[in-house]
Amino acid sequence: MLLASSAKQIDANLSSLAQQIEQENSGLSVLAARQFRFAIRQTPLEVAISEPREFNVLEEFILRAGVEFDPAPTLQELADLLGLDQVFVKTTATNLVNLEILEVADNGKIALAKPAPTGGSSTKMIAPLGKDFFDQGAVSRSHIQSIYAISDPLNQTLTFKFDALAAESVNLPDLADFVSLEHKITDLANLSLAEIQPLIQASGLGIHVPENGKIVSQCDVVGDDLDIWQIVSVFVLLDAIENQTTIQARQGKQILETASNRLNELESQQKLLNELCKSIADIAQPESETIPVPKTRKKSSTKKRKEMESGNK
Repeated sequence: MLLASSAKQIDANLSSLAQQIEQENSGLSVLAARQFRFAIRQTPLEVAISEPREFNVLEEFILRAGVEFDPAPTLQELADLLGLDQVFVKTTATNLVNLEILEVADNGKIALAKPAPTGGSSTKMIAPLGKDFFDQGAVSRSHIQSIYAISDPLNQTLTFKFDALAAESVNLPDLADFVSLEHKITDLANLSLAEIQPLIQASGLGIHVPENGKIVSQCDVVGDDLDIWQIVSVFVLLDAIENQTTIQARQGKQILETASNRLNELESQQKLLNELCKSIADIAQPESETIPVPKTRKKSSTKKRKEMESGNK
């Protein structure tokens, strides 16, 4: 017979899942299952997001005048030509100047770029990059967005979210007391923008999508780091077929593959095993001898066993 549940170190709220694991995986026994807490780190950020917008009619006319008129007109001349108050033309021109698309001289003339530095004829254009924006028919506008970076030392991930996670008290043993948990990123401020951009894109926030012209052009840390407690369930599994004991980490029914691999590879694994199973050697031996193995089943490879365990997500 298998060992009674009372002989194992299994938290009451994990007993149902432990039974399910054993029922769905013949030859596999749950020796122990306990919940721990671990801290993820939340860092508040502000990012500048640049994205294209089309020119309005007045903007396009002013830019066209800057490209095609010779000599360059003044803002008053443009207002007279359009039959508009100069205030409207000046306001629109100021917006274009702020976007670094247009230059306006002190006398109100739209400033042209200096001649090209190398040989031949020069190309007349408005302020640097202005001609490019004019040809594209759109301008890059920028706005500020608050987001949060979430560094997970157990799963070794750095992700980004719009909303802050709630900080709650969790009365469970700290996993960091038994294994070494180090954040993948020790200081977010040390990352370059080029390193942060793909991580933001992978988080699926939709604020950095280069193919659509949306670019995170700046990222600043604007507050202190905050530790947020998370709960992880840790299982000790005895595989009678492979004759080995492994550690598996889960959140709910989802197997945390990276976390499980780390817990199995850490040199301090034995300290965690001792905490989970006070006398694991005494339990594991009789347990392995009593787990029924199907007669028709050949010894599976470690890879296949991991695939079976992954199926319990």
